[in-house]
Amino acid sequence: MLAKIKDYISGFTKDSSGTTHSEEERLEVINHACAALLIEIAFADKVFTLEEINSIRDTLKQVYKIEKETIDELIQDAKKMVSESTSLYEYTRLINDSCSYQDKLNLVNSLWKIAFADNSLDKYEEHLIRKISDLLHVSHSDFIKEKIKVKEFI
Repeated sequence: MLAKIKDYISGFTKDSSGTTHSEEERLEVINHACAALLIEIAFADKVFTLEEINSIRDTLKQVYKIEKETIDELIQDAKKMVSESTSLYEYTRLINDSCSYQDKLNLVNSLWKIAFADNSLDKYEEHLIRKISDLLHVSHSDFIKEKIKVKEFI
């Protein structure tokens, strides 16, 4: 997906030194995993619009507390890697291991916001959100509820 985030998460989850990570480090890793998933949604339809970019920036800054410079770097990395095959499992595993069900619902809500940012829901965006929701063990009814919540505000 995004090599830099992947390496970062891999280093965090496979720390062989036995070092205990702080809560701040743990949250940073989780936020980066969520950021990777949000960027994947924006690229799902192979069209990365200004509305999607702005929606990603706003979400990453407000919800996931990621700095502007890091956001721009994540977006640039994603643009370079969009054509590569990706695995969502390692990101969703990290989120499953560290987040509550409500946190997962908030993420699914954010994914829908990115998908609807350009006022057009592509079938590939919806499919990818469904796949991520399944990997996060979010129920189908909650998946639909979050979609409806976001759609009502566009």
